[in-house]
Amino acid sequence: MSLPRLIALASCLGTLTAAEVPTWAFDGTAHPALTNVGGVTFAQPGPRRPDYPTFEQKNVAARFNGKGAHLVLPDVGPTSGFDFKNGDAITLEAWVKLDELRKGANVYLIGKGRTKTGSSNQNWALRLREMYGSACPSFLFATSPTANDQGDDRWHRWTTKSGIADDGRWHHVAVSYVFGDPTSVRGFVDGQEIPGAWDMGGATKEAPVNDDDSVWLGSSMGGSVNNSFSGWLDEVALHRRAVPTKELTTRFKTTLPALEVAVAAPRDTSANAGNDSANNTGFKATQGAIPTVKVTSFTDWTKVPAGQVLVQLSGNWKTDKNVWPTEALPTTESYEAPAFGFFRTPHFYVSTGVRGDRGSPYFFRAAAKIHLPAGKHRLLLRGRGAAALFINDQLVLKTPFPPGGSDDKPVKVQDKFLDLGPTFRFAPPGNREAWCEFTSTGGEQRIVLETVVGYVINAKSRRRAELGETVAAISLEGTNTWKLLGPAATNAAYNDSGWSAFAQQEEARLAQLDAHHRAQARTTEAEYWKQRRTAAQAWLAKTAETPVPPLPAGFTAGNAIDAFIAEKLVAYQQTVKADTSGIDFYRQVWPTFESKCLECHQGAKSKGGLHLDTLAGALKGGKSDGPAVTPKDAAKSALWTRVCSTDSDERMPPKGPGLSANEKTILERWIKAGAPWPEFRPQPTKLAPLSSDLAFLRRVTFDVVGVPPSAAEITAFEADRSSDKRAKVIDRLLADPRAADASMGTWQDVLAENPNILNPTLNNSGPFRWWLHESLLDHKPLDLLVTELVRLKGSERFGGPAGFGMASQNDVPMAAKATVLTSAFLGVDAKCARCHDSPATSTKQEQVFALAALLETKGVKVPVTSSVAMDKLREGGRKPLIEVTLAPGATVQPHWPFPEFATESVADELALDPHDPRDRLATLLTAPQNERFAQVMANRLWAGLMGRGLVDQAGDFERSRTTHPALLRWLARELVRSGYDADHVRRLILNSHAYQRGDEPTAKSQPELYAARAPRRLSAEQVVDGLFAATGKPLHTEEVSLDIDGIRESDNSISLGQPNRAWMLASTSNERDRPALALPRIQAVCDVLAAFGWRASRPDPLTDRDIAPNSLQPAILANGVMGTWLTGLSDDHGTTQLCVEAKSPEALTVALFLRVLTRRPTAKELQLYAERLRPGFAERTLVATPMIVGTPPPRRPAYYVSWSNHLDKEATLVRQQQTDDARRGDPATSRLQPAWRQRAEDALWALVNSPEFLYH
Repeated sequence: MSLPRLIALASCLGTLTAAEVPTWAFDGTAHPALTNVGGVTFAQPGPRRPDYPTFEQKNVAARFNGKGAHLVLPDVGPTSGFDFKNGDAITLEAWVKLDELRKGANVYLIGKGRTKTGSSNQNWALRLREMYGSACPSFLFATSPTANDQGDDRWHRWTTKSGIADDGRWHHVAVSYVFGDPTSVRGFVDGQEIPGAWDMGGATKEAPVNDDDSVWLGSSMGGSVNNSFSGWLDEVALHRRAVPTKELTTRFKTTLPALEVAVAAPRDTSANAGNDSANNTGFKATQGAIPTVKVTSFTDWTKVPAGQVLVQLSGNWKTDKNVWPTEALPTTESYEAPAFGFFRTPHFYVSTGVRGDRGSPYFFRAAAKIHLPAGKHRLLLRGRGAAALFINDQLVLKTPFPPGGSDDKPVKVQDKFLDLGPTFRFAPPGNREAWCEFTSTGGEQRIVLETVVGYVINAKSRRRAELGETVAAISLEGTNTWKLLGPAATNAAYNDSGWSAFAQQEEARLAQLDAHHRAQARTTEAEYWKQRRTAAQAWLAKTAETPVPPLPAGFTAGNAIDAFIAEKLVAYQQTVKADTSGIDFYRQVWPTFESKCLECHQGAKSKGGLHLDTLAGALKGGKSDGPAVTPKDAAKSALWTRVCSTDSDERMPPKGPGLSANEKTILERWIKAGAPWPEFRPQPTKLAPLSSDLAFLRRVTFDVVGVPPSAAEITAFEADRSSDKRAKVIDRLLADPRAADASMGTWQDVLAENPNILNPTLNNSGPFRWWLHESLLDHKPLDLLVTELVRLKGSERFGGPAGFGMASQNDVPMAAKATVLTSAFLGVDAKCARCHDSPATSTKQEQVFALAALLETKGVKVPVTSSVAMDKLREGGRKPLIEVTLAPGATVQPHWPFPEFATESVADELALDPHDPRDRLATLLTAPQNERFAQVMANRLWAGLMGRGLVDQAGDFERSRTTHPALLRWLARELVRSGYDADHVRRLILNSHAYQRGDEPTAKSQPELYAARAPRRLSAEQVVDGLFAATGKPLHTEEVSLDIDGIRESDNSISLGQPNRAWMLASTSNERDRPALALPRIQAVCDVLAAFGWRASRPDPLTDRDIAPNSLQPAILANGVMGTWLTGLSDDHGTTQLCVEAKSPEALTVALFLRVLTRRPTAKELQLYAERLRPGFAERTLVATPMIVGTPPPRRPAYYVSWSNHLDKEATLVRQQQTDDARRGDPATSRLQPAWRQRAEDALWALVNSPEFLYH
């Protein structure tokens, strides 16, 4: 319960005024006065937008099990807010979703009194009464007993004549009454006033019973099952007034289509050709009928739990044919589900919890004991693979194995489809289906659904083993709606909205199950990793610590980081103060070094051993000349004498034009002035104050979870007055699952994750993104994460780290992966050493192939295609710029090629399996002795939050400068000390004042001294995710696949699922430029991502993207397709609801600024936007158009395009129409007056396209 509602509820315990409305919102926070009895479940999906636009997208509710579960609120005594007498008005309302309503039942939503069995002190109650198959709102109270009472005379019940259906949807119900005036009673269902009648005890003018019994939600009569509500409740409210009819009729808002009441005529056959033809059985089945085709079911009913569906998987089934098993298969995995609705199984994990591959095909069985009423019902079976449905061990429905694949199936076969009712959910692509009539005698039925998941193409090829939408559903006699088959308490409506809600809830449940399975898998090596932690602590104990310097006077600190920053800042200030030369080294001298010297005199291969990229190198000099620079003595400076020499063998630079007269003059002046070489370029040294609260909140929320703070997060943060509010926000965000999403783009770049959804080409990897995302969700230690990556276990094509080892069409895939590992974890740029020794660094080709051999677990032969021909190097008689020391055809054996980082013996001591080359490599990369690994990772964490690294290039330490070496060492040791916990280091950085300082608006790049902060541009993913989050527009695109009906072999087509964050997107793989293979909605988002530096393909690793502003960025946001979606107010758009609820133009302006820019508007901005929004504001909302009574327009499923039909000319026309639809965006909302809506869209457009949004 939110704070305002807690206060309101607390006030109920005393006198309650008409203005005070206690509301039970069930939003996850318990109230101390409420007692949960019998297991009410909170945090359940409630009514949510877009289906219910007055609610938040993540609104939650409470579930009552119908078995006595209830909530209790004690009354505080006389004159409490729950006491009523004649003349007092009461209005009770609630949002309700039914799970089950037994015939003749009277179940409680909320009531006072009658809490004990047999009691009759019903003060008041709102109940649902089952009448004519629907749940009718019913108001009940009792009057004080008299001597003349007979039977039910003192019970007074008023019930509406119609109610809500058990259709899996949310409904709003309300009753209102003035005690003593029986004509005042009113009832409402879904915004409509419904007539009713006093159907017990008659109307009365007598006062109700008034005592101090408790208020109960969800049950009564001591928890009687017959009076217990089974379903979900939200926004239960009590008013001490007669809420006006006009107000109650506006409560219910939904974007869902109305349900028809007419019964659809059943079809005996259905080609369902759009889904490969079901060959529908269409037989009239009765209990006991046996079709001619028999499929044997093997189920041990002693293992099937009551109230659940038991799912059993046989993942070790070895078959090379598309057949049903002829004997019982051993169960390899099992889990429970709420109903016969399946779109995926829990993922299969191996090793330490990485995604693996089940057998393909595998066998799937779901079984449950279900009570079906007597009658003639309709049954539906759907599945992507061959499927069968059994009732009481007899086959009643089956679907065939999928057909063979093609790429030119006619689109028009989709004109044949199965339609079994006005809200019937059409089969998705790739599913087959069958239905029948089934006569049940009533009682418990033993129901089994079996399916073969996957498809054998040939001995070597398989299709993706996917369930598609595997469903068993039922339409009970006398109804035209469908439900998923399942135990009575878990039935869900099987229509589009019902399935969407069910699938969302199931995905959350399966994700929790997956996390549990991963945690269990990690325990298999728990002892080993405990030993690794002990070894790390021992190493720390015997190696020198990096002392934290004292904090200089005048500085403040959030933690030790600020002491290191302050020390460096003070030293720089003193250097600047001491320099009286009048020479700006970086403006006057350094450009000469860059243009004339550094090509030969920097890095590990500096000629003559002379380094001119640092002052220390210049003072030391090279191998022959002595010091290159002798401060204040140009004549003794080899650099000066060389640039002035006229001897062609002595002069520098040896080729090209020498230094100009002006360059020589400046160089001489600089040396004579003492060679002042500041460590840093000129930059601000005055400490900026800490950023404002909202600026900090925007920064940290974008940095950690990748989106701006929501309105609720802003409100909560501003309401927190504690001194550690920022630290608490940091802790909350680091624990937020969205933090895994925010880190994905960086990891995908660094590790070159490069899946292709269609026909892999050069250097495509597997989609190891799923392992990576789960690793981040699980907060895996970095050494474990890298170990799993290097071991290359799990699935190659379906999300395991084995996918990292894939580099399609590459002659030596592991050599390519070796260069990824060195840059990612050692800060060694080895990409040039793939084919020859690196000319710019010390890395040799042999080192790359040694790592490749470790990954390959055997010697690797150097192919000719991976070498530069030596005879070609010396053509023309000149000395080659590159060197080849590894002959083509040579075989390199596995060994560790970087002894400067760690000695090979470390692997003998610490590797889990010292005989496994991959395990040895993983150990040597991540052992505490390898300080480079910890420093590289600490530097990457620092750069991700601070906008620049302590080492300039995270992937190339050799050619980079370290600005704060002591701080880097300290952070690296902290990483080791924490057990390689990335969040520990991130927490330190985020809590530092260096991170939290305010911006210097004029700074063009992040200052190296961190005295202030340059505004940071958002990454491509932050731009896209941030805009969808800020505007409240859901990200709706196609599935990331060109094989949505699953007919291609898995080696050539994969599905990356339905994206909800930018990192989930990938190249659309339409290099053929075939219009039918376009994915227009995905492409619209990818175009924006690409404009901001995102790469659709990642054949090579990358640390730093090109994020420089360009003219395409504002153009595509202002005029692109995605921008149209974001700024067009549709019914599912979050800003639409904001506009409806706004109290004034000023309030709307403030809300928009906070959501988009995380700040309040200035006075001038407030005036400007409010004046724009004011005309028509009072008349902006429109009443929803009532349904037109009559024959509804024909329904049909939308055409789809997949590889199976993309060569049909109709497929191009379908895709062109989809492209046009994407460009137009969703239909404008009908809730806002069009002229005013356009004003609001203009305001939103201006904010979304403000350059300010792109920074944080």
